[in-house]
Amino acid sequence: MPQKAPVVSACHGNSSLSGSSDQRGPSSPLPPAKQIGASLLPWLRPLVVLGLIAVAQGLAGCSGEVAPRNTHTPISSSGDISTFFYQMLLYLDIAVMAVVAAIWAYALVKFRRREGDDTLPPQNHGNMKLEVIWTAIPTLIVVGITVPMLAGVFQMSKRPDANQRIIEVDVTGKQWWWEFDYKNDTANGLQTATELHVPVNTAIVLNMTSADVIHAWWIPRLAGKRDATPGRNYPVYVTPREVGIFDGQCAELCGASHALMGTKLVVHPLAKDAEVDYQGKKVTLESYETWVQHNQADAAKPASAEIEKGAKLFSERTCPTCHIIKGQFDTAIRAPTSGPNLSHVGSRLAIAANTLVNNPENLAKWIAKPSAIKPGSKMPDLNLTPDEAKAIATYLYSLK
Repeated sequence: MPQKAPVVSACHGNSSLSGSSDQRGPSSPLPPAKQIGASLLPWLRPLVVLGLIAVAQGLAGCSGEVAPRNTHTPISSSGDISTFFYQMLLYLDIAVMAVVAAIWAYALVKFRRREGDDTLPPQNHGNMKLEVIWTAIPTLIVVGITVPMLAGVFQMSKRPDANQRIIEVDVTGKQWWWEFDYKNDTANGLQTATELHVPVNTAIVLNMTSADVIHAWWIPRLAGKRDATPGRNYPVYVTPREVGIFDGQCAELCGASHALMGTKLVVHPLAKDAEVDYQGKKVTLESYETWVQHNQADAAKPASAEIEKGAKLFSERTCPTCHIIKGQFDTAIRAPTSGPNLSHVGSRLAIAANTLVNNPENLAKWIAKPSAIKPGSKMPDLNLTPDEAKAIATYLYSLK
């Protein structure tokens, strides 16, 4: 006879066939507090992680030292304006983010889906009140930003009063270095590279242009960025109020060695020498007029056999085709492809557009293999022996 199937009692909740050992049964709800916690837990975990990451990043950026390219400690009124707007936008962004995050968190809790409720929430498509609110708020924010920003732009674009001392300099971007031509005042006719030297508390007019591609001149602590465009001239008006040495950088992608196109602003005292901190060292800056007199003079004549040998090699290897050395090699043709004026290169703080500290060893490396220091460099490889490169470097470093 066929066997009968086992009978399982419906009231046996812990039957081995039911697969359940929960004594409360499926209808036993969690307490309200635990329900809220369980629904929020998946959202709180990523928020906590993001918060910890933000705190870690903030602490990693904390330092009492003024960074070389810090935009929060400006040294001119133009820098003050740029910094004000940067901080205004920063704090406004933080406030908007906080408000949006608060509304999102409130909505997440208030309108969360309840257990057993599968109905759709009320739809607000076409709600005129909401449409007006979220159109009006961004409009007010944009207007609130635009009006003072336009006032600041007009203020920075105002040429200095002609009744005061003004120093005018043509700034030309090249691949990949900066050329400075002084157009008036005691430095009229002076030409330098990499380093712009100006007096403190004096109005400066910088005429920006380029000899090849678009560059952008930027000394973060002085003022905002300004494009240098071929065939165009963009003025920058600044009055530096602090003596010191300030690093800058090309801020427009301009080719292979864009990242190695640095610059320096050297702000001299008006009268006596001043000692300043630069990269953890004490540096003495002479007065502006003393610097002008030194750089207006002819380059120093060779004072030793080694220097004389370097000067001869400099001439024989056709270096004077691109480089001027005042009083010795003055035949270089001024052209977009010409190199820096080297009349007093030995007194500069850096070479190769702020890429290397200026010393005989680095000069020899740069002369021997320019493309190894700056990829794509227009300076040719002259196939110099180490001794020849050293001799030319010794000569150039003597040009104080």
